[in-house]
Order: sequence, then structure tokens, then C-alpha cells
Amino acid sequence: MQLFDTQNTQAIEDLMMAMVGMDSVAYIRPVASAHGVGYAVCAADGTELATFDSMDSALITARWHNLEACVLH
Repeated sequence: MQLFDTQNTQAIEDLMMAMVGMDSVAYIRPVASAHGVGYAVCAADGTELATFDSMDSALITARWHNLEACVLH
């Protein structure tokens, strides 16, 4: 079974562009935790990578791991 038409070069280019940055882009969002509000660092595809007690800890750790992080409120 083929997921898309390999003859359609536009579909291939669109798929490749959608994958750009998947391993280097992350976002940080507030989440509920046992201690109140925490901050989750999530991969571009939505996978939660880690949770921290503070926004600063989340940002510092994301940068430490070479992730370009944006903050969602």
C-alpha cells in the first residue's frame, strides 16, 4: 500500500517541508502537576519529552539539548 503518489513531486516536497525541524523544534506549555502548574517540553509532533516545575528550567533544558523552543500559553 502506497501512502501517496510518488509521481506527484509536489506531495513529496510538501511532506519533506513538513518534516523540517522535527528534531530541533519544541514547544513549552503549562500542564497540571502534583505540585500545581508545571511546564512540559514537547517535541514538534506533540510528544511530551519532560515536565519541569518552572518555565525557566524548561527553557534552559530545551536549549541545553539544542532545541529551539517556543512558549504556548
